[in-house]
Amino acid sequence: MARPSYVLALALTALALADVAPAVAQARTPLSAVVIGVSVSIWPAIVADRKGFFSEEGLDFDLINSGSSARSLQQVAAGSAQIGSSSMVDSLRAISGGANVKVFLNSLAVGTHSLVAAKSIKSVRDLKGKRVMTGGQGDITNLWWYAAAKHFGLDPSRDVELLFSGSTAARVAALLGGAIDASVLSTPQSFKAIEDGFTDLGPVAPYLGEFPMMIWHVNANWARTNEKTLAAFIRAHNRAVVYLTNPEHKREVAEILAKASGSGIDDALKTWDLCMQINAFVADGTITDAAILRARDTLLDSGDLKPPAMPPAAYYDRHFVDAVVR
Repeated sequence: MARPSYVLALALTALALADVAPAVAQARTPLSAVVIGVSVSIWPAIVADRKGFFSEEGLDFDLINSGSSARSLQQVAAGSAQIGSSSMVDSLRAISGGANVKVFLNSLAVGTHSLVAAKSIKSVRDLKGKRVMTGGQGDITNLWWYAAAKHFGLDPSRDVELLFSGSTAARVAALLGGAIDASVLSTPQSFKAIEDGFTDLGPVAPYLGEFPMMIWHVNANWARTNEKTLAAFIRAHNRAVVYLTNPEHKREVAEILAKASGSGIDDALKTWDLCMQINAFVADGTITDAAILRARDTLLDSGDLKPPAMPPAAYYDRHFVDAVVR
C-alpha cells in the first residue's frame, strides 16, 4: 500500500505537469515589426493583431513605431527587427543603395491621398498658373501630382508654381491659409479640408497605375532561415485583408482603426469607403513584376534611382507569398 506522502507527491507532480503542458502548447514565436506609425497603411496588420489572427498562427506579434519609412528600413536591415513596413519608393531606394532587405508582401496597394484645392478651383485644369504643394521632389506625393497633371494635359512643373513641404500639417495649413491653391493630402486631413468646403479633385494614386503605396519588407538573412514564421505572418495578414474588405465588417474594422490610431470613427468609416473605391488592398498580398517595374522606372525617370536598372527580383522575393497562396 502506497504511503500517503508518496501519493501526495505523485498528485502534486501530475498537477504541475498539467500546468506546464498548456503553457508549452501555447508558446508562440516572437515577431517584431517596425512601422512608420499606426494608420491605414498597415490596416490589415492592425486587424490581424486585434482579431487574434497572428496568435492563431502561433506568432507573438509586436509593433514598433519608427516614425519614418527610412528608419523602418534601417532597423530591419540592421537586424533590430525582423520585418518592417515602408513605402515602395523608399524600399526601392534602400535596396538599390545596398540595404540587406527584400520586399515580400503588399500592404496598401493604392495610396489614399487626394488632391484638394481652393474653393474656387473646380478641376485639375483650373490649376494652370496656380500654386501647388507636394511633399518634395522625391516624395511619392510629387510623383502622384506629376501623373495627375499629365493626365489632364498640364506640365506638372511648368504650368504651375510647384512648392514643397514634407509635413502634411504644413501643407494643410498652407492650403487653409490661402498660401497655395492645391495640395496632395492624406486622410484624415483631406476629409477635414473637404468638409470645410475645399474642392475634392479626387484620389491621385490611381493615375500612376499599378504602383503599391506601402509594402512589408524583411531582413534578407533572417528570411532564409525563418520561412515558416514569415508564412504565418502572410497567412494572418491576408486573412485580415479578406475580413476588413467584407462590407459586413465595415463598422467593426473602422472602430479597430480608430481606436488604434487615435482617429475619429467617422474618418475611419470614410477611409474604409475610399479604400474600397480605389481597391486599396490585395487579397493575396502579391505584387506583380509590372508594378515593380513601374515603380522602378518612375524613380529612374525622376533621377531618384541611378542606372543600370535592376530587375524586379532584386527588390521583391515573391516566393514567400507564392508558398502561401498556392
